[in-house]
Amino acid sequence: PTAANDPMSHGVIVDHFVGRLETDIAFESWCRLVRDEMIAVLGLVNQRDETTAGKAKRRVNQLVTQRLSSRSRQAGSPAPPPYLAPVEIDVQPVEDGQTRIIVTGEDTAAFLYSLATALSLQGLSIERVRIRSRGDRVEDVLDVSNERGAASQADALGRIRVVTLITKQFTYFLDRSPDALKALERFEQLVEEILRHEQAGRWMDLLRDPRIMEDLAKLLGASDFLWEDFIRSRADVLLSIMRPESIDRRFCPPSETLPLRMQEAIEGAVGLEEQCDRLNRLKDEEIFLIDLDHILVPGSDFRQLSERLTRLAETLVASAASVVYADLVRSYGRPVDEEGKEVAYAVFGLGKLGGVALGYASDIELMFLYRGAGHTSGGKRTGITCEEFFKLLARETRRFIRTKREGIFEVDLRLRPYGNEGPLAVSFGQFRSYYGPDGRAHAFERLALVRLRWIAGDAAFGYRVEQDRDRFVYDEGRIDLDALWEVWQKQHEQKEEPGRLNAKYSPGGLSDLETAVMLLQVKHAGGVPQLRSPRLSVVITSLGRAGILDAREYAELFGAYNFLRRVINALRMVRGTARDLFLPARGSDELLHLARRMGYDPREGGAAEEQVPRAFEEATAAVRGFIRRHFGRDCPGAA
Repeated sequence: PTAANDPMSHGVIVDHFVGRLETDIAFESWCRLVRDEMIAVLGLVNQRDETTAGKAKRRVNQLVTQRLSSRSRQAGSPAPPPYLAPVEIDVQPVEDGQTRIIVTGEDTAAFLYSLATALSLQGLSIERVRIRSRGDRVEDVLDVSNERGAASQADALGRIRVVTLITKQFTYFLDRSPDALKALERFEQLVEEILRHEQAGRWMDLLRDPRIMEDLAKLLGASDFLWEDFIRSRADVLLSIMRPESIDRRFCPPSETLPLRMQEAIEGAVGLEEQCDRLNRLKDEEIFLIDLDHILVPGSDFRQLSERLTRLAETLVASAASVVYADLVRSYGRPVDEEGKEVAYAVFGLGKLGGVALGYASDIELMFLYRGAGHTSGGKRTGITCEEFFKLLARETRRFIRTKREGIFEVDLRLRPYGNEGPLAVSFGQFRSYYGPDGRAHAFERLALVRLRWIAGDAAFGYRVEQDRDRFVYDEGRIDLDALWEVWQKQHEQKEEPGRLNAKYSPGGLSDLETAVMLLQVKHAGGVPQLRSPRLSVVITSLGRAGILDAREYAELFGAYNFLRRVINALRMVRGTARDLFLPARGSDELLHLARRMGYDPREGGAAEEQVPRAFEEATAAVRGFIRRHFGRDCPGAA
C-alpha cells in the first residue's frame, strides 16, 4: 500500500475487549470470521472518502442486524417483555475534560453501536468504554468528549442523557422491526433531523415514551416508499401524529368524514390547479395515515386496509370528477340532448377498486360512461359535442389525480371498450353494443365486468348500467371458456419467470383464484343471486353457503385468498410498487423481512422465512386443486 493509505503510516488506536463467547462456532473459525470482517471494514474506512465510509457503515449495520435476525429465528425462545425495564442514566463531568455516561439496565442488542452514532450527532466521541454484566442487568460506563472538552453546561448534559435514553429504548425494540437494518439506519437519520429542529427538546421528551419507540421501530423498518415519500422529510409531522395520547386510537380520521373533509379542503381555492393541489395533498396524507393504522394499530388486517383505501379512492374520484365537470361547464356549457335534457354521466370502478380490494400501491381502474349524444351550450367558449365533453372529463379527471410514484392510485382507463384504441369516455350505446351477446368484447373483457361498480356521477344512470351488465354477464352471458383459457395461458407466459414464484401470476396465484371465482359467479348466479357481487370475499362466502363449495374447499379457498392478499400487500409495502410481486429468494434477508412484515413468529413453526414459501405452496396448491375440480382442466401455466 502507498503511504497515503498504509494503516501503519499513521496513529493506531488499540481497542481491548474481554468477554465470553456465546456461539456454536469453533473459536479458531470465529477468530477468522472476525479478522476477515474487520480487515474488510477497516480497509474501506482507510480509503477516506464518503462513498467507502458509507459502505463500511452499511456493512457494520448488516452484521449487527444479522445478529438480531439470528436471535429472533430461534424457535421455542420466549417472547420478550413488552417494554424495557426502568433504566438508570447518570451523566456528569469528570476529570481530563470529559463527560461520563453511566447506563444501568437490561442489556439491549446494538445499544452501544447505536449510541456511538447518536452521540456523534451531538459532536461527541467515545474515549473509553467499560461494560459490567450482573445477571440480567448490565452497566455501561462511557467517557466522552468533544473538541471543547466536557459538555459541562446543564442543558448539554441533559441532552446527552435524553439521547442516551431514547437510544436505549429504541434498540430494545429493534429486533421487532420487519427490517432491523433499515430501522437502525433511519433512526439515526431521524434523530439527526430532530436535533436540528427548533423544538428539539420537545421531540426528545416525546421519544422517551417507550410506546412511541416501539411504534417507530416497526414503522421505520416497514417500507422503503413510506420512508422516502412520507417520513424522512416530515419528522416533526410524524412525531406530532404519534403523540402518547394517540396510541390507543387510530391515526386516521373516520372514513365517513372524508367527503366533508375533501369539500372543506377545496373551499376557497382559486382555480382548478389550486383545487387539484389541495385534494392531492389530502389524499397523500390520508394514505399515510391509513398505512400507519395498518402497521401500528393492533388487530388491523388487509380487509380493513382495503375498505379504507377503497373509500378514499371512491371519494377522491367523485370529488375530482365533480370539480372537473364544473370547470368544463363554465367553459363549454352543460351537455344536453336534442330535447334539452342534461346528459348524465357515471364513473365505475373495476378490478381491485370495483371489488373493494385495494391494497398498497394499487392503481384505480375506472370506466367513464355517458348517456348519449348531444352538445353543450351556455359556456364561455363555443359549444362542443357530448363525446368531446366527456372525453375531456375523463382525461382531466385522470390528470387531476396525481401519484407520488408509479402505481399508487394511478388512474387506469385500459379496461374500457376497445382498450387503448377506444374513446376515453364511452356512450351507453357503445357500452351495450360492445358487451352485448353479439358484441366484440373478448371473454376476458366480459368477465371483468363482474367487478364493475358505480362510484361517482349520476346514481340512477349508474344503476341502469349495472342492470345491463347483469343481463349481459349473468342472464344472457356465455363465457367462451376455451377462448378465455387461451388468453389466461398467454398471461402466465408473459408474467412468469422460470424458477421464481409470483404471488399473482404463478400457477395457483391470486390472479388464477380471482378468475376462477368470477367464472363460478357467472355459472351459478342464475340460481344464487347473492353471487352478483363485485366483492370476491363476499362471493366466496356465498359459494360456500350455497353448497357450491363444500366445507373443506371453502376453508382452503378462503385461506388461500387471505394468504395471497397478505403476501401481496407485504411485497407492495416494501417495494412501493404493484409491478414486482415475485417472492424473494430462499435464504435471502428480504425473505426474512417479508415474513416479519406478515407477522410470522420464529417461535411458532420454525424459521419465519421458511414459513412463507411453505404457506405459498399450500395456498397455490389449494387454488390449483379448486380449478381442476370445477373446470376439469389444469390451471393455466401449470406444468
